[in-house]
Amino acid sequence: MIQAIKWVSSLLIIISMILTASGDYHPYNLYIAVPATIGWVIVSFAWRDKSLILMNIIALTIYLLGIAKHLTG
Repeated sequence: MIQAIKWVSSLLIIISMILTASGDYHPYNLYIAVPATIGWVIVSFAWRDKSLILMNIIALTIYLLGIAKHLTG
């Protein structure tokens, strides 16, 4: 199960990066990045990898702040 979460999350992160690089799909890139990053948080906890946990929680916070700014902006 963790392997599936890892691969789906990785694919979604790649899609989000492509959308971000194109510049035309804001905030959809963030809406794709959030579940992908949640997936990586799950994987990070399963692996007990503190550096991945920290990085992905910070990334998730940044993405959520971006969405909040878009919704209130």
